Amino acid sequence: MAKIAIVGAGISGLLAACYAAKAGHQVKVLSYGQGALTVAGGIIDLFGYDAQGNLVTDPLAHIATLNKPHPYALLGATRVAEALDAFKALTAEQGYLYLGDGHCNQKVPTAIGSFKPSCLIPPSIESSAIFERPKLIVVGFPLLKDYYPKLIAKNLRHFFGDKKEVSVATVNLNWPTGREYRDVSALDLARELETELGRLNFVTQLKGKYGPDCALVIPPILGERPELSAAIQASLERDLNTKLVEVSTIPPSVTGLRLDRLLRQACQKLGVTIVEKAQVIGYTSALDASGSYIRKDEGKAAAAKICKSLITGGFGAQHEYSADAVIVATGGAFSGGLVTQMGRMYEPIFGLEIPVPEDQHDWSHQYLFCGQPQPFAAYGVAVNENLQPVDATGEVILSNVQFIGRSLQGYDFCFEKSGNGVAVTTAYHAVKQLDTVLSATAALNAQLF
Repeated sequence: MAKIAIVGAGISGLLAACYAAKAGHQVKVLSYGQGALTVAGGIIDLFGYDAQGNLVTDPLAHIATLNKPHPYALLGATRVAEALDAFKALTAEQGYLYLGDGHCNQKVPTAIGSFKPSCLIPPSIESSAIFERPKLIVVGFPLLKDYYPKLIAKNLRHFFGDKKEVSVATVNLNWPTGREYRDVSALDLARELETELGRLNFVTQLKGKYGPDCALVIPPILGERPELSAAIQASLERDLNTKLVEVSTIPPSVTGLRLDRLLRQACQKLGVTIVEKAQVIGYTSALDASGSYIRKDEGKAAAAKICKSLITGGFGAQHEYSADAVIVATGGAFSGGLVTQMGRMYEPIFGLEIPVPEDQHDWSHQYLFCGQPQPFAAYGVAVNENLQPVDATGEVILSNVQFIGRSLQGYDFCFEKSGNGVAVTTAYHAVKQLDTVLSATAALNAQLF
């Protein structure tokens, strides 16, 4: 059993923790802040668009054509498919099923009445009923912020033309005293529909008005807890004799919160320790620990390649966490996993420099939405097939450290629609390569004495 420290508690960090614990390791997650699941949502975009902006219909087939340093090319299409199966198995164990596979992009309805490509989705977002049924009803709720039923209906009419009858319905829920004086989020509604009274109010106002020829387009409100979502959906569909389809909305992402909650529950069941408010600010190497006891000439170089512990800071105190291996899942520049300055980008924990153009103007195209990937989006930590950080010559910098998720170089997650896909697959691959990483580190340790 090895001691594995994971930095970051987003989707990639929590998944890596689950897989490492399942493999028999002692796992500790160092978390500082909320992961991006509350923003990015709980759907797994594997690969949506190619470099020319064309829709990818078979993501796995397209992934097989990619070149390094794209993370998918480092893993290979076979490992990517294996990782998707592992993700579906893990979530199913927690009672939350995901639909789809790596060979098909599904059409996910959005909060503006359009559709986006995604690979793995929960059943509540599965949109076949929208395409198959002749009548669509967009359900709105007074006070629900950032959700515009009329806009959704307008764009659905534009998308389907005369093929669909699209209308809008309004549901009023009985809020506790004072709730009517503030905006309401989808999370409020999801919690309300976890109650018997909330579901009764919902059904009472819609029952008898719509039937099996209709699909009700709703915000993501079918419960906050993943273990309840499917039952809530089934109950409402049975009582209304119709189909409900959730849309993907802006934060707070209820579908993302469901997945975050599921992964944290899985970590707890597997004995993973999650240390909250633990900001990793540095590390110690074997060189620090060995001091004057290094016996061989190459000992210092070997020792510098081994991370012995991580240092966290906060509330005026520092703590040290020893580890046999470290998996870094801190995200990109938006989450602080990478730090940008004028003409410079670097990874802050280990001080890894990211090669970037000196002139900041060369980091991007003139227009943000220009129909092609942005150069800055592909900047990140260079790694080998084991996801260990490497220098410009391909030499491993830190033997027992792996990087996963958004901090990796070689891809534009936003343009490609591949963010959660890279997170899910690299988390799985990192743990699969742990034995190789630990063996290499043990060999380096042998050089110290």
